[in-house]
Formats: sequence, structure tokens, C-alpha cells
Amino acid sequence: MRKAILITLSLVWAHMSLGQEVLTLTECRKRAVAHNKELQKTRYQKAESLVNQKAARTSYLPGIDANANLINLFLFNDLDLPGGAFLPTAESEQAAQRGDYSGTSDVWSPGLSLPSDNLSIAYTDFTVSQPVYMGGKIRHVNKQADAAVDIARYSFDLKYAEIIELTDQVFWDVVMIKATIELAEKYAEMLLELEEQMNDMYEVGLQPASEKLKVSVRKNEVELDLVRAKNQLKIAKIRLNQVLGQDLNTPLEIDYPALAPSSLFDLENGVETALANRAELKVLEKQLVISEYEKKVVNADYLPQIGVNASYFSSYDNITESMTHNPMIAAQLKIPIFHWGQAKYKQQAAELEVKQNRTELENTGDLVNLEVFRTKVEIEEAYEVILIAEKSIKEAQESLEEVEASFEVGLNTTSDLLNAQADWQDANVQWINATARYNVLKTKWERVTGELVPNEMD
Repeated sequence: MRKAILITLSLVWAHMSLGQEVLTLTECRKRAVAHNKELQKTRYQKAESLVNQKAARTSYLPGIDANANLINLFLFNDLDLPGGAFLPTAESEQAAQRGDYSGTSDVWSPGLSLPSDNLSIAYTDFTVSQPVYMGGKIRHVNKQADAAVDIARYSFDLKYAEIIELTDQVFWDVVMIKATIELAEKYAEMLLELEEQMNDMYEVGLQPASEKLKVSVRKNEVELDLVRAKNQLKIAKIRLNQVLGQDLNTPLEIDYPALAPSSLFDLENGVETALANRAELKVLEKQLVISEYEKKVVNADYLPQIGVNASYFSSYDNITESMTHNPMIAAQLKIPIFHWGQAKYKQQAAELEVKQNRTELENTGDLVNLEVFRTKVEIEEAYEVILIAEKSIKEAQESLEEVEASFEVGLNTTSDLLNAQADWQDANVQWINATARYNVLKTKWERVTGELVPNEMD
């Protein structure tokens, strides 16, 4: 009969299938970060926000534009102007300039005939425009672009933390199932050894068949549990492949340290740390900043605006075959006067948007506070479960050894021994589950306190 079983289970599998990858938790995290589609989307959003920020900066610079136009008029008939009358006369040039005509000459005003050639006019202009004062709108829009860059970065941090937590959860699910399988295999070995012993005793008439069958039935149940556990392991590995962005049927194996007794880590100042670091809160803070600047942008639309531009015009027509050039410098001043209260309504809407964002920030802060407290309770509970499970393992081990010894001398029944073995297995399963859950909760604590952030390589 087996003697004392170590509480700390060694879970390193020596025989790997050919072609399987061996991945640590760190490697799993890297692959999940590299291949996750939602995280890739946030990378693109970060890049987009930086481009928009550069675009907003250009509003401070002068704009340069060029235009070219060609007009062609088709004249189908000659233009005939009939003759007028006898030309008037004046006593002097000064009188003619005054319109003081004294009589009529014998000179007749002839008519005029213009051919119907097509009229083509081409003109171009080159303009440089520079805003001087736009009510602060350009500055506010640039501040909004800066805040949008921060939002994109915090959104990436938020999704990164979620992916890491999910990866750890799936990884430790695989660890837990593998540990449970190893434990069940040890339990099956115990039952097989007991079954062989019972067969020997039955053969010499020391035990009835019913006692031997009790052991066989229990061994069959454990073998069935093993089949189910191995199927669960297949599903867990498929899930891990999905998280890592790999083909679902990719063979893989995980490498991890042996499960060992855990110690409770520091849970103080969790709320303060979360309120200072959580990406969700930082996103909402920047959205509030954007809405406050939007209010200023709306106000700027109804302030005086000043701009200057310099232009250079050129034109040509085919009738006179002349080219003209006209430089021009201009300044514009726009003063909004009356818009039926539009400015007031837009400002009220912008202020309501600010209040919505501020309320959402405050509400999210309360939810973060609650999540931190709830996670703290979960961690403390998981740690207590580990301590109780460790105590149960010790007691179940002692009970099993005593029942085994009593069974050898006939003081305990087969059922007593089977129950002691089952209690030993249950205690170890509880410890495995609690330890795996505790490791997942440690990662969750890093997320809820805002400490699970990407490094520079991510």
C-alpha cells in the first residue's frame, strides 16, 4: 500500500508528444498580446490618434492653394451693331467734356460687325491664407487631439490588461486540469493495488466477492472521471490556442512550476491605487477634458475671427490676346451679430455633455471602488480555502495511513478504506482548485488596481 503522499504536487510532465510546443505563462502572454485582434485594433487607434494630432497641428500654419479655370463661350452668329446718328458738336473740348453740345455735324456714326469666333478665357490664382485669431478654436482643437492620443493609449492599456487576465485564467485552467489528472492517476494506482490485494484475498477465501467488487466499482468510477478530465484538458488547450491566436488543433504543452503553498500578499491601499491608475478612469477623464474643450470650441465660433491672405491672379483671353496679372493682399474680420440664440443653445448642449461625462466618471469611480473591495474579499476567501485544504490534506493523509494499517489487520472494512482514499483525493482536488484560482485572482488584483500595464516592448 502506498505510504505518505507529498502535499506539493510535481506537475512537470516528462513525456511530451512529438511536435508539441512547450509554453510558459510568460510566453503565452506574449503570444496573446501579439495576436489578439481586439488589441491590434487598439494599436491602429493609437496610430490614428497620432496622425490626427499631427493634422491638428497644421491648423497653426498658413494654407497654400492654387486654382486654374478655363471658360470657352461658343458664339453662333456675328454680332452686328447698326449705325447711329449724326455726331453732335461742341464749341470746345471743355464743353464736350461737360456734355454741353451746341449743334449736330454732318458726320454719320457707322455700324459695327464682330465675327463669331469662340471666346476663351483662362485664369489662375495662387493664394496664401493665414488665420490670425479664431477665438481660440485652433488651440482648443489641438488640446482635444492631444487628449484623443491619451485616450487611445489608455484604451490599449485597458484591453491589454483584459487579455493578460484572460490568458492567465485559461493557462491556470490547463494547469488545474493537468494536476487533477495526475492526482486521479495516483488515486487509480492506489485502487489498482487495492484491487489486486483484494483478488488475492478472495482467491484464498479471506474476503467475499462483494468486497472485491466494491473496489472494482470505485476503480471504474475513477477511470471514467479520468476520461472526462482528459477531455476537459483537450477543450482547455483548444481554448488556450484560441486565446494565443493559433489554430485550435495546434499541439502544445505548458511549462510551469510545481504547485506549492501560497502566501497572502499585501492588499492594502488597493482603492487608492486603482483610482490613480485604472485605464477606464483615465479614458473617462480625457473624455471629460475633450467635452470641456468642445464647449470652448463652440464659444469660439461666435467670437470675432481675423485672417489674412495674399493672392496672385493671372488671366488670358483669345480675343484681345492679352495677359493680366493682379497681386492682392486682404484681411478678413468676421463678427457674429445675431443668430437667433443659436450660440446659447449650442453652449447649453456642450455644458450638458460635460455634465454627462463628469457623472459617468464619478459613477465608474464608484464601480471601481466596489470591484476592488469584491476582489479583495475573493482573494482572502481563496487564501482561507487554501489553508483549510492544506489542513484537510494533512488530516486525510493521516486518516488514510491509519485506516490502511487497520485494514491490514482486519480492524477496518473495505468501505472504510475506500472512503479514506476518496477523502484524500477530495482534499487534494480542493487544494489544487483553490491554488489555481488564487493565482488567477492575483492577476485580477493587478488588473483592478491598474498595475497590469504593458511594457515598452508591447
